Amino acid sequence: MPITLDTSLPPSLYPLAWLLGSWQGTGALTTADPDAPDVRIEQQLVCSAREDGTMEWRSTIHRIDAPAPLPPTSAFARDEPETPAGTGSGERTLLHREDGVWTVGELLPGQDRAAAEAAPPGSPGSFLSHRLEAHLTRRDAPAEQWAGEVRGPRVQLALGSPDGEIAATRMFGYVSGRLMWLWEHRLPVPDGAPDETALTPYLSLEMHRV
Repeated sequence: MPITLDTSLPPSLYPLAWLLGSWQGTGALTTADPDAPDVRIEQQLVCSAREDGTMEWRSTIHRIDAPAPLPPTSAFARDEPETPAGTGSGERTLLHREDGVWTVGELLPGQDRAAAEAAPPGSPGSFLSHRLEAHLTRRDAPAEQWAGEVRGPRVQLALGSPDGEIAATRMFGYVSGRLMWLWEHRLPVPDGAPDETALTPYLSLEMHRV
């Protein structure tokens, strides 16, 4: 599905034009227990342009007492027996309510703007990478400052920790009219060395524009 650019948008938001709008969808929550099955989640997301040229982010994710969707929606599904349909009560529990502001920054160095402008629209060569920052706040949690880049219909964000490690990552992609996104966070490695940690799958979602 082609991306339609709303020319009334502030130019600073052109790189995120594909993300603006309302989305909803389902996905999987991977628990910290390696023996526990993935859990179904549902998300409502609204991304809207602000007058100052930034993007407002409002996300609500509920945990559902039901089996997680099968791949590819559950990008991190484990090799486990399929849960029979209808298992679970369907009860909804709020997992995250998150608000924030995304800011598109300058071009990353080393790019050829003239070559990108001369390339066919929508081709890989037409995309330029911009710096990206996201200031996000969840209930009962300190504000988080994510940083990364946007290149074409793809976003990569990382959250740093006080000791300089990457504490979490988020990856977003616009694929065939759908928004796919993955969230990983750092956890201790089971049976690993003392204090050994690794980025571990947390959430994966597939969303449709509404």
